[in-house]
Amino acid sequence: MIKGLSGATIWSEDLNRLLPFYRDVLGLPVRIQTPAFVVFGAEGAPALGLGTHSEVRGRNADPPRHMVGLATDDITADWKRLKAAGVGFVEDPKNYGNLWIATLTDPDGNLVQLFQPSNAKVEALAEQFEAKRAAAAAVLAKLSDADWGKVTAAEKWTVGVTAHHLAGAFEPVAGLVVAVVSGQTSGTFTRAMLDQMNAAHATEHAGCTKAETIALFEKGAAAAAATVRGLSDDQLAKRGTVFSDAPPMSAEELIMGGLIIHIDEHVGSIRKTVGL
Repeated sequence: MIKGLSGATIWSEDLNRLLPFYRDVLGLPVRIQTPAFVVFGAEGAPALGLGTHSEVRGRNADPPRHMVGLATDDITADWKRLKAAGVGFVEDPKNYGNLWIATLTDPDGNLVQLFQPSNAKVEALAEQFEAKRAAAAAVLAKLSDADWGKVTAAEKWTVGVTAHHLAGAFEPVAGLVVAVVSGQTSGTFTRAMLDQMNAAHATEHAGCTKAETIALFEKGAAAAAATVRGLSDDQLAKRGTVFSDAPPMSAEELIMGGLIIHIDEHVGSIRKTVGL
């Protein structure tokens, strides 16, 4: 009975034309090597073979007929690395719904594809956050010096302090998300303590400038976006105690409340205050 895939082989007129590419450029681990045949892959896993064949001549005249698929856990990083090394791509990384795919060519003209599973829920959350982030950045850029000093009705802070509070929250919230998915939340923090921290922040940063706030916003939002995109769909469901006086939260709930809704709340307040 056939049980599944054991491996695939690429034949060439000259093994040594392909070997450095697959071993050194792509970085595949060599399992077995002989003068005429090389096997790549971990022991017990499907293998890729390269070999010299007497009936193969020149470059592949029909590349799309047969493609080798290689798994990656960071298709964007591998694509950038290989492009920088001079590898030719016929398709840059593209999301096909459940799978990211990038297609490159080897020295014989064979097509090789890089595969990375797409986390649909994570991708949707990341895109939602990126949209909110862009909209908020546009609002901050429009604020005048007069706007910066106006006091909001909701927070009772100046617009500048409200913007700085939002900008400074991205990285701490991202850190909490990481703590939740890794099971490392302390469970000793209360909502009253958060209120005290926010009040202290408002006092400490009463004189914050627009330039420093926008810089902090960009830095923190970029870090938060990277954290979200680095999660898997399964990790979104993991729960942890964020506040000791509140029920445990999932990573997804924390992202929604601490990043996405948090932007809506404070940017909405700023817009209302300055009339945007």
